[in-house]
Order: sequence, then C-alpha cells, then structure tokens
Amino acid sequence: MNDDAKYFFFLSGFVGFVFFFSFSLFLNHDPLGSVLYGSIGSLFFSLSWRMILMSALKKVQFSKENEPNNVSKPNAVPSPQSTDSDNNSEAVQSAVKANIEASSQKKAQPEFGDFLNK
Repeated sequence: MNDDAKYFFFLSGFVGFVFFFSFSLFLNHDPLGSVLYGSIGSLFFSLSWRMILMSALKKVQFSKENEPNNVSKPNAVPSPQSTDSDNNSEAVQSAVKANIEASSQKKAQPEFGDFLNK
C-alpha cells in the first residue's frame, strides 16, 4: 500500500477519535468512558475509510480493464470534447499505473533483531 494512504488512515482515525470522544463526553460527562468510545470511533472511522478507498481503487481498475481499446487515426483533428475525455483517460491510466506499482512494490523493513547483528 502506498505510504500516502497510511497518513490518510491515520487522519481519519484521529477524526473518528475526536468526534466520538467529544460527543460521548458531551452526553455522558465521563472522561474514561469517552476515551473508550473515542478509541472505538478511531477504529470505526479508519476501517470505514479504508473500505471506501479500496472500493474506489477497485472500481477504477475494473473500469480501466473493461474499457475498449480506442484506435486513434493519425491524421484526425481532435475535437474539444475528445480532448477532455483524453485527459481524463490519461489521468485514470496514470492512477491505475501508480496503484499497481504501489501494491506490487514491497519495501524492505528492518526486522526486530537486525540491530543486534551489527
């Protein structure tokens, strides 16, 4: 998964914590219970936004796979409407390529005992 997506999940989890914490503190006036509800809200928001992002990425990849191959004529003059759709398809193609590269690259992360071997 791309590193930028991790920050998105952290941010959505924080928003969930703040929302659930403040709402339960306002209703119950119990700080300890509010921390518990805030942590549940953090998990709920981060997992829900993760599912939303995954479904959006799958939809983009699915639509790109099912898109027919358009063969352009070399001497054809593009119309203004086709230029917008070409820019959109290039953006979708770029997004799909970046998602595939991000999901296929695995970064080497140091193991717990690696610092002992030095």
